[in-house]
Amino acid sequence: MKHIRNTIFLLTTLFIMTSCGEDRSGEYYALVGENLWIEQIMKEHYLWYDSIPAIKETDYFAEPKDFLQKLVYSKAQNGKGDPYSYIETKETSDASRSYLQRTSTYGFDFELMTDPTGISSHIFARILFVLPNSPASEAGLERGNWISAIGKEKLTSNNYGYLMKGGNTTFARESLIFDEEGNSSWIATDTVKVAASRPVELNPFYVDTVYEVSGKKIAYMVYNEFSTGPENQATDTEYREQMKQIFARFKGQSPDTFILDLRYNPGGYLSCATDLGSYLAPAADLGKVFCTILYNDISDPQRVDFQLNAGLASENLNLSKLYVLTSKFSASASEAVINCLRPYIGTENIVVIGETTVGKNVAMEPYQDERYNFILWPVVAYVLNSAGQANYVNGITPDFTLSERNLISPLYPLGDTKEYLLKNTIAYITTGSMPDLPQAKEQTLKGKMIYNSLTRRSMNGIRLR
Repeated sequence: MKHIRNTIFLLTTLFIMTSCGEDRSGEYYALVGENLWIEQIMKEHYLWYDSIPAIKETDYFAEPKDFLQKLVYSKAQNGKGDPYSYIETKETSDASRSYLQRTSTYGFDFELMTDPTGISSHIFARILFVLPNSPASEAGLERGNWISAIGKEKLTSNNYGYLMKGGNTTFARESLIFDEEGNSSWIATDTVKVAASRPVELNPFYVDTVYEVSGKKIAYMVYNEFSTGPENQATDTEYREQMKQIFARFKGQSPDTFILDLRYNPGGYLSCATDLGSYLAPAADLGKVFCTILYNDISDPQRVDFQLNAGLASENLNLSKLYVLTSKFSASASEAVINCLRPYIGTENIVVIGETTVGKNVAMEPYQDERYNFILWPVVAYVLNSAGQANYVNGITPDFTLSERNLISPLYPLGDTKEYLLKNTIAYITTGSMPDLPQAKEQTLKGKMIYNSLTRRSMNGIRLR
């Protein structure tokens, strides 16, 4: 009834605009045409189309991004709502490029906090991850470095944005030292010259190697985004081919088990997740359903299955045990890989180590009209495993909770066997126990977390196309 009343209002408005001796309908459609199109798409394709709130007649004159927020279902996902449906302009669309590849950057991620020792109120940034071939890597910045100043200015909660992009600059580094009693203090290390920010390729494969520890061959891969290639389009295949080559090398070394590091992976394309699952699943299950995309009940088809790719059998590792490293930034396709492999490898045989994940169990598809300069990405489906389950709306809880973000001790390079999560996982594989469980209070940071730059790369949901 409300929709009928809105339609009558719009038609009446149009009638008034054409009955005053001058046809002004073009002006009217210029004002509301975008939002009428958004409403049409949402009523046809939105996962919760039947729960779209009633809107006011005047809402049709809002900006498209604001109008969309009036349509999304605020009580979806057990009250979590829908923070994922969004609109982006075509010029800035990350449908064509991953975040860092279309954005000027120094090429590192960091966490910003007050003094982690609790001694002062000074603010520090700790580097988590440095991209190869970036201004940061060329300057010698490394994971675990503490930055205390930008140029001649102390780091503050107001100027930390200059850590992400800008012109030629300098970063001041400091180091924590500990005395025999465990008391900590800061010492100035050096000042590093960093070249101006620029777009940097985010190749998702950061580390891939095999360790031999206590007679076991342990494969390890750091995978940072489910992207298809440098342009990150659905039709791109460069990174998918690179993944195939990586697993061919793994297969040649006959690893006994596998550690998949998804701690910095916000998700991406389902096609990449299906490939990854096909390399990790038991060989006998290739060709079976990896996941089911469940659309709303007025869609045709309502269900679409994605199979584990039997064409990747030559690179398949035939795993019976998998270890996955996660953080509170692991999301979307990262979570789908865990959930969709569970029916085949077994829930008890996929050991999750780290932090509870985000809880994105839905998928997105892009819609655009050549008349409008934006792309609409609504939530269109649930992503179910072959058992029909997607019950991780509140995140996937780890079997062993470990947080590198709580550590005051050094962060070793990813892939270094002294690195906190990797060290404990290898120890568990080889001895059945973890040396850093429970996490000691004296190890933890005493500062207040202010910002984490990993949020810049957050995906809004699994991408189907």
